[in-house]
Amino acid sequence: MRGIWLLLALTPLALAAEPVSSTVREQHYLVYGRTIEEIRRSIGERSPVRNAHSAFGGATETHYSASYRLVPVAETQCLLKDAAVKAESVVTLPQLAPGTLPPAVSAEWRRYYLALRAHEYQHVESARASARVAQQWLAGLQLSGPCHAARPRVRAAIEARIRMLDERDRLLDSMTDHGRSQGAELDLQVR
Repeated sequence: MRGIWLLLALTPLALAAEPVSSTVREQHYLVYGRTIEEIRRSIGERSPVRNAHSAFGGATETHYSASYRLVPVAETQCLLKDAAVKAESVVTLPQLAPGTLPPAVSAEWRRYYLALRAHEYQHVESARASARVAQQWLAGLQLSGPCHAARPRVRAAIEARIRMLDERDRLLDSMTDHGRSQGAELDLQVR
């Protein structure tokens, strides 16, 4: 973590807690269409996943939380115990409304949906790996000074670390063009 030399070490005093906790929940939004173009348009209109420039078929949003205890060892020394990091991911995906589709459109929808879902679950796996690394990092924090002085520095360090974890997700989307290079794009040539 460049620029953050927040806690100077006198002795390694942190202890790890139980393994990382991770939860995943899927949510779907309904899309309509009998052709690939109609389905693509419906995704663009109905997707809750947007930025200033466009709508996306799916997304994974992860919230990280950290818990720990600061225990005074002496008047001027503090011990970080029971470090735990939790990753809670919500995967948002389209769901095609029931109806009869031409076989080629049905096959293309399945191919696209599975590719999109696989891409989003890469974000979930990335979040789990990030949480493990963050927990090891938190458990390894070495503190100096009394607990009341260490508490705001620990919180600031955790917030900075979480910002770094979010950057890892942005990099995955950048490298895969939001999953398009992995097949998460509808083929408009399919009829």
